[in-house]
This record gives sequence, C-alpha cells and structure tokens, in this order.
Amino acid sequence: MFLKSLLVFVGSAVVAAAAGAAAPVRDLDSRLGIYEGTGGTSCSHLIMDVLPWRNALGDWRDALGVEQGAKPFASVRPEVLGAAWDVTKLVSQWSERKATLGAFLLRQVDGQGYAAFKSREARDVADRPMLVLEFADGGRKILEPSADTQLDCSSYRALGKGETLTVSRQTNVALQFALPDELSGRRLARARLVLSSARSVASAAAVGVFELSFPRFPSGPVQNGIAAGYPGDKGVERDPSVIFATGFDESLSWRSRWAVGSSGGEEVGRDDPDLRFQALDGAALRVGFKKGRNDGADLRYALKEAGGEPEELFFRYYVRLADDWNPTLDGGKMPGLAGTYSVAGWGGRRSDGTNGWSLRGNFHRAFPKDHPFFGLTQLGTYAYHADMASPYGDNWYWPGALLERNRWYCVEQQVRMNRPDAADGVLRVWLDGRQIFEKTDLRLRKVDRLRIETAWLNVYHGGIDPSPHDQHMFFDDIVVARRYIGPRRPAP
Repeated sequence: MFLKSLLVFVGSAVVAAAAGAAAPVRDLDSRLGIYEGTGGTSCSHLIMDVLPWRNALGDWRDALGVEQGAKPFASVRPEVLGAAWDVTKLVSQWSERKATLGAFLLRQVDGQGYAAFKSREARDVADRPMLVLEFADGGRKILEPSADTQLDCSSYRALGKGETLTVSRQTNVALQFALPDELSGRRLARARLVLSSARSVASAAAVGVFELSFPRFPSGPVQNGIAAGYPGDKGVERDPSVIFATGFDESLSWRSRWAVGSSGGEEVGRDDPDLRFQALDGAALRVGFKKGRNDGADLRYALKEAGGEPEELFFRYYVRLADDWNPTLDGGKMPGLAGTYSVAGWGGRRSDGTNGWSLRGNFHRAFPKDHPFFGLTQLGTYAYHADMASPYGDNWYWPGALLERNRWYCVEQQVRMNRPDAADGVLRVWLDGRQIFEKTDLRLRKVDRLRIETAWLNVYHGGIDPSPHDQHMFFDDIVVARRYIGPRRPAP
C-alpha cells in the first residue's frame, strides 16, 4: 500500500533534476559520473575511451564498506507496481561526506528470473525512478536521477537512453542523483529509492542496492628523470643517455636532423598571439591542419644514423593545443616510435611481426557538448603490431590524457621490444611525469631484425577525412634517450 500511495503522490508533484555545478577543467575526477550519450557508460567503461571500470558490470561498495562486496544496503523482491528500498544508511553517509553526487548500483542478490523497471525516460513522471528524502523537521524532497543506465556485457554500447532498466544475473542497473545542498544541513529521517515496475507481475528475483563506486584517473607521483639535472633542458643533449634533443631554437639547423616524409604545415616560430601561443621559452614548432587537408607533420629521426637501432627507447615532447584546436570530424595521429622500414606498420600496411611496426600516439575526435569531458582532447596510442585485429591500427586510449587548449603538457613514451615472437614487449606513457598507461604483453616482432628504427614526429588528421577547418598545435623540447627523461625543470 505504501508503494501505491507514494506513486500516486509523486504523480501529482512537479519533479525536477538538480543541475550539477561545472567542475574546474583540470579536475578530471570531479567530472566523473554516469553518461547516457553515445560513448557513455557501458558494461566495460564508466566513460567509453576515457575511463574503464575496474570490474565488468560496474564497481560498487557494499554495506560493510567492501569493494565488490555481497551485503546490500537494502534488498527487496519487486511487487507488481514496483519496489522501494530503504537507503537511509547510504544517503546519510553521503550527507556526512558532503557529497554533491550520489549513485546506486542495483544487482540481483537472490532468486530466479529478472526484475524490469521504468527508467527516467518514462513519459509519465510518476513512473520515473525517484529518491525520496524525508527530514526530521517534517520536510520532504523528491529527486529524479540525473542519469540512469543498464550495464549489459552482451553489448559494448551505452544503453542509457532506453525506457527499461533490467536487473538480472547478467545485467546491473546504475542510477545517479544530484544531491541538494540542504542534505548536509538538515537531519535526515529516512531515504527511499523507488522504482516503478515495467512488467505486470511480481518478480522472484531479489534486487539489492549498493553504492556505485566511480573509478579514478591515474594519480601517482611525478617521476623525475634525466631532465631534472638540466634546468630548462639547457645542455640535456650532452647527457650520455640522450641521443637527440631540440628546443627548436637552433634556427633551421634542427630540420637537417629529420627526414621529411611529406610536405606538412610545420614551421618554427616565437610569437602567435592569434592562437594564444605562449612559449615554454624561445621558439616552438607550430603544426597546422589546413581546412580540407590531412597532413600536418611527418618528421622522422633515423636512429641507425645515431649509433644504431636500439631495443629500448624513451621519447619525450611537450605539446600545446592552440586556441583554434577543435577536431570535430575525426581523430588523428601524434608522435611516437616506430620500425616500419618503409614496408609495413602504417597506412593499412598490416604488421605481421616480420615486416614492420609502429606505436604512434593519436588524438580522438572532440567530445559532444553534453559529454562530461567536452572541450578536452583524449590522447592514446595508435598501434600496428603482430597481433593487430585488422589491417588498420588498434587504438589504446591513455586514461587521464585529456588535454585542454592553451596549456603545455609533457608527454613521454617508452618502448621496449619484445623477444622475437614472445609477448613481452613494453609500452609505457607518462603525462606531466605521472605514469598513466602501461602494456607489458606486446608482440611487435617475430624476428630480431625489427628494432626501433625512428622517432616519428607525425601529426595527421584521420583516417581519411580531412580537417574541417584550420587548426593547430605546438611542440617543444623534444628529447630522445636510452633512459627515462621526465619533465623539464624551469630555467633559472
């Protein structure tokens, strides 16, 4: 009877979802939450191509504080009309933390079959999920979720736009609420999570409520390397571990050490107020995509000419996305290490372990306006390797490599070749000195003759699609070395 009367009450109420405040652009964790759009929350990812779950079907905390624990905060068997869970304990914990966002995960804890509920996309407001807050002073507040979705490993897509939320042994449900300021200022008497049934029979499945636990971006300590001993990178080229270094302050002499693979839009400059350029110090390399063009830069440093092709190498550069940077149509390629030998490992020339490989970086297409990371650019690796799944490269995104415009970032990549035909090759990536990516099971080669041939300063739009407008980025303080380089120290 309580459920029926509560649904009738809410049907006559005006319910609105609270809007969250905008997060500081550099505070990535504060932007995390369920996203219902394309590329949003799925079985494997909190945000596709941005941040994975630690566990398939989502991460949660149980009533005992155990990660992926078995004790729910509340458990019910849904009735014909729906279900109501007493979640006072969990919501009280959010209140004590002064949380601005609360998220539930619903999973089957007992019984057979499944339970189906109506989502926040339901046409009738009375059918939508709700969080009912009752305060000790007699007040009541009813919240709609700011997002909800079904986590289903039979689909790689985000399912947040569906009208039904199904809980079963194979599917979980996640719901997110923007919490009002008054929650931390008033004493909470009771909190109930209420969902309307999407089927006309009672469920034999018992559904438990857990706290959805968002994964976090890598946040390890800054690791210093070779560059720490050379303030402003002055003299770093004389370090015995350094093979090559340039800050683009050597007039035109820097270009003579690179093999130019194509005519791109690169040029050295010290001033560009239209693009809000601010130098690290001195000059920098400006790389541009012209409207209707793909090529930006194709510069290769041949390691054979610098003492031989190594088995392991570190490649560091600084990059700054210009004020006009906005890849709305497609992603593209970024600098990295390679051993293509002009045979395979790029442009649809598939690697087979004997003919070539490459581990270039890449940038992803711009996020849509409703995306939690709108305005930032995701970086990753574009890999041609012996185990690649298609004739074109595999994409491995770097968690936390979300770049804003008009700011310098330090990117460093380490490649260690695998023993021939063994899956023990290494790729590591650091952003501003913090390690954000590691892969230690690479097969780049099956034969010993493939090594690290080039440091490849490649910037390319696409794929196939050309740039829809003029856009630019800047590079500076490139170092290629036999050991970890790390971020530069400021010049005195």
